[in-house]
Amino acid sequence: MIMRKKPNLLVYDDLIEPILNGIGELNKIKEHYQTQPISTDFIDKGIFAYVIALFEGSINECIERYLFSFPEKLPKIRLDSEKYKNELLSGDFTYEFIAHLISTYISESSYDNTGKLLQAYSELLEIGDLSSLYSKRLREKKARRNSLIHNNLKVDLKYIWTTGADPRNKGKYMRINQGYVLEAIDDVSAILNKILEELEKKYSSYTILNAVKQVWNYLFSSPIMQFDDYWGTTNDMLFLKPETIKKYYKSLSSSERSLLFYFVQNYNVGAFEKIFKVHDLNMQVSNNHGMIFLVSVFDRYPLLLQNLKSIKPSNSISFLKD
Repeated sequence: MIMRKKPNLLVYDDLIEPILNGIGELNKIKEHYQTQPISTDFIDKGIFAYVIALFEGSINECIERYLFSFPEKLPKIRLDSEKYKNELLSGDFTYEFIAHLISTYISESSYDNTGKLLQAYSELLEIGDLSSLYSKRLREKKARRNSLIHNNLKVDLKYIWTTGADPRNKGKYMRINQGYVLEAIDDVSAILNKILEELEKKYSSYTILNAVKQVWNYLFSSPIMQFDDYWGTTNDMLFLKPETIKKYYKSLSSSERSLLFYFVQNYNVGAFEKIFKVHDLNMQVSNNHGMIFLVSVFDRYPLLLQNLKSIKPSNSISFLKD
């Protein structure tokens, strides 16, 4: 079986999920403050640190998912082979190695200036430059978060250099109150919403259905394995065409049958008993690059086909078991 160029699988809903989750959580915090106006100093401090962490974590996870889809865009990094020796040696698939590379890049990038980081991420995602949104006010908030974590909110030279604060405040202690937290929420929410807007313009066409078709076309190049012959769509919902499987099943190679079985099984676990027989499968398929690819796809997107299911195939394929 001829394998085609491995596709770059990107699902828009998956890409924006971290940003949506971050925005949703920030809105909940803001709503909490509006309904519970009385707060305490230590709660405000904890929520403030969480708000900044949500902002950073949402963007980092979005970048991580994007690079997993386009690993060729991963900037060059130095990987400490000794540090990651056990992880690299225990990994079964290439995508696990790529995951380590991406994780290392994200971790190293987190030390960069946030403005420069937003610029770099904008270029990586091929969207409008977001660095101008990193205001002086937000820079101060990140510096105060770092002071909260590492210096108990005491003004030191690092804080002064970062924010341009009055040097005469050195040694004084800063405060974090409810108003300051709400201001931080507004600042980071503005950036996350802008990222969401840019991603929608660039990547909203990368649907789950398109990803499924890419996977299928990569696995099956035979003329009797055309996607539209085996699957139908209604309003972007996927359904199986069992009559095609019945028509071509005996003409498929053992490897094609095995890949088809695993593909259909992810769509409906009961389909195997109704369509396939164990002796028809290629039990050496673990050495097949197509199966390794398919396993990696469903490892990353375990509900890829479930999200497209429009009917239960078990209701329409029972006649195949004869």
